[in-house]
Amino acid sequence: MRDNNAQSLAGGQDGRTYIDYDWYAGGIPANVELGRDVYIDTAYGFAPFFSEQTPGLSLGHASGAYDRTTFVVGTRGRIEVGAYTVLNGTYLVCHDRIKIGEHCLIAWGSVLTDTWAGIGEAPVEARRGVLRAAAVDEARRLSPVVQPRPVTLEDNVWVGFDAVILPGVTLGRGSIVGCKTVIGEDVPPYAIMAGDPARVVRYLE
Repeated sequence: MRDNNAQSLAGGQDGRTYIDYDWYAGGIPANVELGRDVYIDTAYGFAPFFSEQTPGLSLGHASGAYDRTTFVVGTRGRIEVGAYTVLNGTYLVCHDRIKIGEHCLIAWGSVLTDTWAGIGEAPVEARRGVLRAAAVDEARRLSPVVQPRPVTLEDNVWVGFDAVILPGVTLGRGSIVGCKTVIGEDVPPYAIMAGDPARVVRYLE
């Protein structure tokens, strides 16, 4: 069993941060800001991280990225994660901005994305153009086909497993998203969302 307090991070000559005993040798990119006592299972989650912003990602004090959490971030993407927030097997797809508050719990298999190309939102030729550009890109980066829209999770939000948070959504403080629920509209503070289509089941006091 791992002792989170014992995780050892070391800066490399290339500006990246390396996790002691990490099986993945790629390291954490230099433009990722780590707060005190941050825990990251493996740097493999940063393999598709291409942000050129400073910072491209900030992880607040005592936050954690566990169990295959993956940061799929384009060159202009920025992600901010608040203190004491747990990302547990979460996929974050960001080409503009994702902001997650403090004391949030994001369960395994959930997806937060600021970019979504639904049917009819982008012409076929535009999609082909993006694929052609990725084919000649050494890093195989896939650019967004449509305009990204920021995603915001306020403090104390809980997202259940396999839930999907779509572009432009704000989850209000203290709200809960049920397992496998797709959220395409803003959620009020302290609302519990579930079902298909998603609806408010009740409000927390």
